[in-house]
Parts: sequence; C-alpha cells; structure tokens
Amino acid sequence: MFKAVVSLVSLGFFFAATTSVAASHSSFKRDNASYCPYPPYSTRSLFARQANSDLDFSGSQWIWTNEVNTNTGVAPVGARAFRKTFGPPEGKTPSTLTIAFAVDDSATLFVNGEDIASQTGWTTSGTYCVTLKPCMNVIAFNASTIGGPAALLVTGEVTYTDGTTSRIVSDQSWRTSGASIPNGFEQPSFDDSSWPLAIGEGAYPMAEFAGYGQVTIAGNNPVSINSANWIWTNELPSPGGAVPAAARAFRRTVTLPAGHTSASAQALITTDNQYSLYINGRFVGSGTTFQTAQRFSIDNIQGPSVVIAVYGVNGDGPSPNPAGLLASLQITSNDPSSCLNCSSVVDVITDTTWKAFNSVPSGFEQPGFDDTAWPAAVTEGTDGASPWGTVTVPSAVSASGTPLPGAPAGN
Repeated sequence: MFKAVVSLVSLGFFFAATTSVAASHSSFKRDNASYCPYPPYSTRSLFARQANSDLDFSGSQWIWTNEVNTNTGVAPVGARAFRKTFGPPEGKTPSTLTIAFAVDDSATLFVNGEDIASQTGWTTSGTYCVTLKPCMNVIAFNASTIGGPAALLVTGEVTYTDGTTSRIVSDQSWRTSGASIPNGFEQPSFDDSSWPLAIGEGAYPMAEFAGYGQVTIAGNNPVSINSANWIWTNELPSPGGAVPAAARAFRRTVTLPAGHTSASAQALITTDNQYSLYINGRFVGSGTTFQTAQRFSIDNIQGPSVVIAVYGVNGDGPSPNPAGLLASLQITSNDPSSCLNCSSVVDVITDTTWKAFNSVPSGFEQPGFDDTAWPAAVTEGTDGASPWGTVTVPSAVSASGTPLPGAPAGN
C-alpha cells in the first residue's frame, strides 16, 4: 500500500462557523488585509464543529482523480495535484488551520504555498497547525502513487479570531490535476478553475476498492508502541533471524512544519539487546533489556529538523541470536515567533523509513551527519511478534543512565 513516488495535491476549503453562519456568495467581502472574492466552489465540505474537540476523519471521503478505474480502483502511477480554496463567512477572520491527512502512497502538504509536512502511507497522520491569512487561503498537496489503488483523506479545523471553529473534510468538491502538474500549483494565485473535480472512493474508514481502515491521528492519544515495528539492518536472513553480535547505527530525520523551530518529545524504546538513544546529538538514555521499554521525556529540541539516532547492540547469546529495535516517539512543535497557541504533533515509529547501517560511523548521532547512502531498515513485525512477545511499557519516566560502552558520549 505504501509507495515511494511523490506527487502534487492541492486542497482548498470552505467552512461554516460553529455559530451556523451561512457562507453564501454575499458573505464574502473586502477587508483591510485582502480581498475575498466570491467562493469558487461548493461549500459541501464545510461543517460546524465544536471548539476544543479532537480532530477526526468522520465524514471525510477517500478521494483521487477521475483516472481511477471504477472496476478495480487502480490509478495510474505518478503524481497528481489537488486544490481547494477557502474563505471565511461574513464577519469571521481565519486565525489557524489544524489539519491531518492520510494518503496511499505519499504526499506533501502546502498551505498558501509553504511546504508544511510530508507523509508516506495511510495508517497514521500527523496533526499540523498553520497560521492563516485574514481572508482567502489555499491548501495544497504533493501526492503520488506507485501503482494499485490510490487515495487521499483529509480533515481540518479552522479556528477564527473570535474562538469559533469549523471543519473541513475531503469530498468530491475538491479540484484535481491530470498527469501534467503546472509549476506554482500550490500558490494562492494559481487558477485551477479548469481542473476536474475529484471522485469519491468511499466514506472513511473504508474505501470501495482498497483495504483502508482506521487512521491514527497524532495528538489524539499518548505515545504508544502498538504500531511500531521491530527493525534491524539488512543483514537479517528473515524476521527474527540470527544476525551478528555487534553494534549497529540507526537514524531517522523528521522535518518540523514551516516556521516550527522549537519542539519536545515523548519516547518509548527498547532493543534486543541494548541501546543508547540520541536526539540531535544529545544523549537521552540507555536500556539493557528488550522485555521492558524505557520512557523518556525530551525538552528543548531545536529544529527545524529532529534527528533521532540509536546505537543498538546485539549481544552474544545462544543460537539463534535475533536482534531488533522497537521505538515510538511523539514530537510536539511550535513556531516560537507566533503568539498563537498553534502546535503540531507527529508520531514517529520504527519502520522502513528509518536508516540502518552495518557498522557505527563516527559522528552518526549528529544532525549534520550524511546518511543518504545508508540502506533502509528491515522490519520484523510489530509489538507482540515472535521471538520477543509483548513488551512491558512503564508509566513513569525512566532514568537516563549513561551511554553504553562504545557508544557516543553525545552533546
């Protein structure tokens, strides 16, 4: 289901306020900041929403372009763009947008032309908070499929300056491009009036042609290892198979949303047999048994990127000698220059997006280290998989300890 090609998708939204103000053509007006033209599209995807409620995908549809085969659900390989423009009801001024999306196979989110976040796969979603312009705004995605079924799922919540909110869902009122994606499609000034409408593939959680199901949204629940995978290097002969008793290096880089340079994280991690964890080169903690995870709380993480690095050791032991790293982190970030309470949350689990190297290069834990030549990690199964069984997760924060012998000292 997961595919590697990146394509472009732009989305724009209309919305109705929680006070049930109708968004009609006459409700759009000129204000001191910018001009709001009449709404170009249907307001079908706008729903009133109670403030402070968790973001969810109820009412959203899985959508794609009109190229989807209606008999098989298969879409052409490649990138496509989706757009939807939104403006406020009369008397309302947009403040922030909180948005989550799932995609088969990958996508990059833009808001008013800014690159906000990229995701691969449909099972999990980050929660991204973006400051809006006073009047018209545009949301865009760079989405792609590498073959088979393809779909995009979106939910968003607009918060106005008076504290009221409204909700946006993906549906057939969105505009989509064909195989040729023009430059600047993500910009507010781009004219998409000639683009066809998206087609609906089914209401969340199911889609007609694919086995889509529930999507986990970061921030709605605390950090968990339930969806994380045991991973190791490409030396694995098979999941849970014997590998050399030696130290190995693992890395995962997370780019924070545009403007977000300050972050904190909650982490759950364990390794068969031992590990030391680093964030942006800083030593966080160590563990020496795989039966029980450690829980760490990391503050004062300076972006715009967060580099997660693990020194993992497969110790000597009776044959067979399996090895695995299991971890999940929940990263919360914000724009320190903004006076608005606008935080984004992403969940990072061990999977094939991690890099794994068959030795431990000097300085691998540092943000400036180049891991582009490293191969992807290999997955061995989720929590509960053999030979490890279910890992015990502590409720309290673990003691950091010291770096393992041979591990970097850290910053």
